[in-house]
Amino acid sequence: MPFISKSKYLAGLQCDKLLWTHYNAKDRIPSPDAGLQAIFDQGHEVGELAKSLYPGGIEVAPGTFAIPEVLRASQEAAHRRKPLFEAGFAHGNAYARVDILNPVGKDQWDLIEVKSSTQVKEINLHDVAFQRYTYEGAGFRIRKCFLVCINNEYVRKGEIDPEELFVRHDITEEVRAILPGVKERLGEMTKVIARRKEPDVPIGPHCDDPYVCPLHNLCWDFLPEQSVFTLYRGGAKSFALLATGVQAIADIPHGYKLSAAQGIQVEAVRSEEPHIDEEALGKFLRGMKYPLSYLDFETIGTAIPLFDGVRPYQQVPFQFSLHIVKEEGAKPEHHGFLAAGREDPREEILAELKALLGTKGSIVAYNAGFEKRALKESVAVYRKYQTWYEKIEPRFVDLLQPFRAFHYYHPDQQGSASIKSVLPALTGSGYEGMEIADGGTASQEFLRITFGDVPARERQTVRKRLEEYCKKDTMAMVEVVEAIEKICGKSQ
Repeated sequence: MPFISKSKYLAGLQCDKLLWTHYNAKDRIPSPDAGLQAIFDQGHEVGELAKSLYPGGIEVAPGTFAIPEVLRASQEAAHRRKPLFEAGFAHGNAYARVDILNPVGKDQWDLIEVKSSTQVKEINLHDVAFQRYTYEGAGFRIRKCFLVCINNEYVRKGEIDPEELFVRHDITEEVRAILPGVKERLGEMTKVIARRKEPDVPIGPHCDDPYVCPLHNLCWDFLPEQSVFTLYRGGAKSFALLATGVQAIADIPHGYKLSAAQGIQVEAVRSEEPHIDEEALGKFLRGMKYPLSYLDFETIGTAIPLFDGVRPYQQVPFQFSLHIVKEEGAKPEHHGFLAAGREDPREEILAELKALLGTKGSIVAYNAGFEKRALKESVAVYRKYQTWYEKIEPRFVDLLQPFRAFHYYHPDQQGSASIKSVLPALTGSGYEGMEIADGGTASQEFLRITFGDVPARERQTVRKRLEEYCKKDTMAMVEVVEAIEKICGKSQ
């Protein structure tokens, strides 16, 4: 039987079909997309920094994946009684490479797993329990188990202080409680891997817990486009409907208990017509005052803060787009900003916006809480803008509100109130053909071209794409408001 690594073990805990596929049809598992790869890269960066907590350590078989070579190098390094990084050991058909093994006393070791998350999760306990089972089976005496996580209250001041950035959680007792079941689970997984046919596992909440399964799209492709899983905040209700044989929203039985928003969605799908509450939409429009300033930020939020005054994962704006419509019927005027270097861009953004937003009119954002939080956290560092922010904060209008409240709902939105769904439903246009078409990609690309080793021409190309994307976001808001005005009979 092949080795079961800790990643495969965790896959087996999530789904038998996923485990079987890893060993018997691995070509079905897609390569990580850019978003997932960015998560892996960040985890690697966090892991490298955490090693500084254990000076004098030995990097075991760096860049080597051949198990026999890793095992040999790890056994040799263990005799030196120094912290070991990425040492690999096996017991039976279980194999794991530990983030850090730290020698304690004469013959004991502490097992340290490093995560880029900010808290201990149940899956982490199973991860470490598998490792402890493997290392103890290989002959190591494990004293304690620790999970090293990110301290989300840490605020950078000068050089990163690893002792402050990281928090050590003693999870020895939690792991000890799980440990007895590891051997049995490994036996069950070995039988799953040996099956000739893939296990028939129905879809369920496990498909997204604790991670989104790489087979998700493959296993869910039997569902219709307007499936019960597009039901707004469907959750367990969607799985309950599927269990009764209902796959399509249109087939939900009349009288089935639904929320008000879900009821609107179901009726819109059945009628193939949008739901429109003109009175509510009109009231929303009347709450907007010219000039209308449509604002959108793109942000970065890294585990290891890049700038002073920033916490781990705090969203720091690096770009904004602003379309200003001075009066009804006027052509939108565009202004934009994209950070040019590696310095903290927030003070420059605040200065630009202070000059552009003036003292009157509504500031329109989609999910405005995000923009307000980015500004509020920025002025907390650059205090001279505090009074200015307090004056503009009441001017914000959240364009998400009428769609989250289902004052307008089109079947094509498929349960989503995001602007990526609302814009094409209302106007027929969308983000098709754009090289950068979502905020996650924008963040990843900015980090790549700004802090990575990227040729100047490629950097210039990506910057242009970033500007196009952010500009599209604010122009999309302009178009959405114009569409609402037409619905309410206010267009000229």
